[in-house]
Amino acid sequence: MSDRQQVAVVTGGGGGIGAAIAEELGRGGWFVVTVDPLVTLDGSEQLPEPQETTAGRIVAGGGSARASSVSVTDREAVRALFQDLADAHGGLDAVVNVAGITRQTGFAHGTEEDWAAVLAVHLGGYLNVLDAALPLMADAGHGHVLGVTSGSGWRAADAGAYSCAKRAIAALTWQLGRQAPAGVTVNAMSPIAATRMVAAAVERARRERRTGGDGGLSLTSMPGPEDLAPLGAYLLGDGFGWCSGRVLFAGGSEVALVDEPRLLEVVRSEDVASLARVLQAVVPRAFVKAEATQATDGGSNPRFGPIFGEPGPAGATSTPTRSCVIATDRPRLAASLTATLEARSFTCRCIEVGHGFSEAADALRAVVAAAGPVDAVVVAPSDGRPPATTPGGAPAEGAPAGGWERVLAEHRGIVEHIYTDAGWARAVADYAAGAARPVQLVTLIDARTSGGRSRAQASTQLARVAAMTTDGRVTAFTASIEASEEAAGHPAGELVAHLLDDPDAKALAGAELVVGTGWLGLRSHPRPIGSITYGGPAVPGWLDATLRQIAGAGGDRLPVETG
Repeated sequence: MSDRQQVAVVTGGGGGIGAAIAEELGRGGWFVVTVDPLVTLDGSEQLPEPQETTAGRIVAGGGSARASSVSVTDREAVRALFQDLADAHGGLDAVVNVAGITRQTGFAHGTEEDWAAVLAVHLGGYLNVLDAALPLMADAGHGHVLGVTSGSGWRAADAGAYSCAKRAIAALTWQLGRQAPAGVTVNAMSPIAATRMVAAAVERARRERRTGGDGGLSLTSMPGPEDLAPLGAYLLGDGFGWCSGRVLFAGGSEVALVDEPRLLEVVRSEDVASLARVLQAVVPRAFVKAEATQATDGGSNPRFGPIFGEPGPAGATSTPTRSCVIATDRPRLAASLTATLEARSFTCRCIEVGHGFSEAADALRAVVAAAGPVDAVVVAPSDGRPPATTPGGAPAEGAPAGGWERVLAEHRGIVEHIYTDAGWARAVADYAAGAARPVQLVTLIDARTSGGRSRAQASTQLARVAAMTTDGRVTAFTASIEASEEAAGHPAGELVAHLLDDPDAKALAGAELVVGTGWLGLRSHPRPIGSITYGGPAVPGWLDATLRQIAGAGGDRLPVETG
């Protein structure tokens, strides 16, 4: 680093948390660019130019700043802004992405337009910021990126598009942070503060539920945005360069490290006498218990006998014939799902995957009109892109060789993919409500890429609230397919059949199940693994050392994952 003035961009810097962090950086001697198109909370209308701006306050206080009206949804404009700053000031040292809008979306409510708008700003906008910032920082060998996720993205919350976007941002942070260029850190803050967005959400919840509808949120007990600013600025300092790929809850007087999902239970699925028998034994004894406690109870005496050599159940557990719709563009997987489900007394109808709310709803209505009521829907879309690697594991032609460039490349299109998954969830919810009948939904996500894994986590986040938001009519499951279509076909079919056929499997609704090569597994949900209470907002000198202990990190940068 030279003696030049450090440069930071803060999106959403016109107000709230973004403004507070921007002003803190300004007081610290940074040149700050606040990026804010100045629109209403829902992003639908332009606001008049305020008499006092964040950049103006920084300059009035003796700092250096300017404002930009660029929208994070404008990829080329963001790229041009960042390049111009680097050219004019000798580099881009930090980016904080706070930009966001709020609209009413949920598992069973919210318009198609509102879903698309929220995903485009919160997730698509952040990807645009990363796409513009990381190449500049990689070339310089220095930089800090701080994204913003939310508790609505790692706790069960019926926040629809917002929840899905924030879960995907957390997933992207965990993956990208470990692959970040040398000298560059990528972390995310999960803040809670009394902002306009939170106030609007609290008021809306009260209005809709009349009493007790604030979801446990209390504006009077929340810190102000200014109380989070010192921590936000601290996370951008070079002293915090040891930490990358982490999500930190920020509550003004408290910090917590939010751990990424990890496998809790894994069971062999290949070379077994009957996978149905294995699932019959393992699901209630291991998977259901682990999902309930978010921890394995293994590690002592062996829990299972010779289940891998035992014959299968005598017959299907369901006696009546039930109807299942399979929406997929993966023929081999469709064949496996159909064969396994028909052996369990299901009548299967395969259809194309409709993309978006209208297409999914039309496709489901057409099946019902032609063949009668539906009991279950299995959605198994591909991501519509060629594999990033060859069967031997080498980069495919035209694909990035690896690292952060491949992570970003594999996230292109994720906004549209999440939108597709949400469209099917809505179609099922609307059908279940209109027909006044229970429906099971299983979403199988192709998660062989970095973007696929983030998509699977967003789907899981949506599934967690299905039952509570549909009066129990919809039971939703998600499974990440992390094996080739050939390897995943049979185990995925058996897993789906077990979820739809065994009443005890309902306890796995909202869990993230995994189909790997030769195994089936269950992942945990994100959760805090350690908290530090310090009374804030000033950051204590010992915070760094204690965070290192919670993270399990030594004096060096966190281990880098390759491949």
